[in-house]
Amino acid sequence: MKKTIYKPNSENIQKAVQILEKNGLIGFPTETVYGLGASAISDTAVTKIYSIKKRPFHNPLIIHVSSLEQAKNYGIFNNNSEKLAEKYWPGPLTLLLNMPIESQISAIATSNLQSVALRVPSHPVALNILKEYKKPIAAPSANLSGTVSATMASHVFNDFGDDIEMIIDGDQCTHGIESTIVDVRSDNVQILREGAITKDQIFKIIKSNLDIYAGSRILAPGQLEKHYSPKAKVRINAKKPNADEYFITLGREHEETHTNTINLSKAGDLHEFAYKLYACLRDLDSKNVKKVAISPIPDQGIGTAINDRIKRASKR
Repeated sequence: MKKTIYKPNSENIQKAVQILEKNGLIGFPTETVYGLGASAISDTAVTKIYSIKKRPFHNPLIIHVSSLEQAKNYGIFNNNSEKLAEKYWPGPLTLLLNMPIESQISAIATSNLQSVALRVPSHPVALNILKEYKKPIAAPSANLSGTVSATMASHVFNDFGDDIEMIIDGDQCTHGIESTIVDVRSDNVQILREGAITKDQIFKIIKSNLDIYAGSRILAPGQLEKHYSPKAKVRINAKKPNADEYFITLGREHEETHTNTINLSKAGDLHEFAYKLYACLRDLDSKNVKKVAISPIPDQGIGTAINDRIKRASKR
């Protein structure tokens, strides 16, 4: 095991907390992707996140907390946000909320907006760290800005090596795709980023106006036009691969006659496809693959989130 990667035992959880207390950075697992965590109340610590990721400062961070009760210290909840939090927290849902006038959250973490993106992760390692630390943790995905998110501890190490003090290994992330982000600051609820919690699931809870955000202003993570990108050139909605492409697909519709076909779910399971996608793209990068084609993905359920990610990944 690489010296930066640690087992998720109680001793190492305490070590992670000590690093956070000293404004250091840690890599840790969530149920979505691995996070690059730092104290959300320290300008110094948050600046380190932006610096090491090479992330633009106008792209705000998600703030992780241990419970709804703790979240109420940092965001202003209304009826819709409270109902969604009670239903899907802990879990892969991020809520964009107005901040109290007096807020401890670093203005750098919120890109100087008057809103804050909050979530309670469900991964036991992430929750243990949050409960022991007792303060909010700013944590974008643990990868270089704009590149493929990390779903395993080794991915985090490959991007940052010993430049961060600690990576806690929590195996491969359950969902393998980032959280859904919902703007619940008003009655006009908007999805800012598709994710594991679908539009239909959200509508069942709030039963009111629900739109997909179409504005150009960046309000939350994941809204950059080019994002989640491997080094390879990506072609999407490919019904047939070219001879020089690796072909990523699912289901049994596409016969695997193409030499370099990678079927991420022969059963056509979109959750399995999402779970494996980022690891697959990173593996192809490690092999110096130049061109990737991805077959059409059904635009339903988590497929909508997958299509969002691969569309942004295909931008050059």
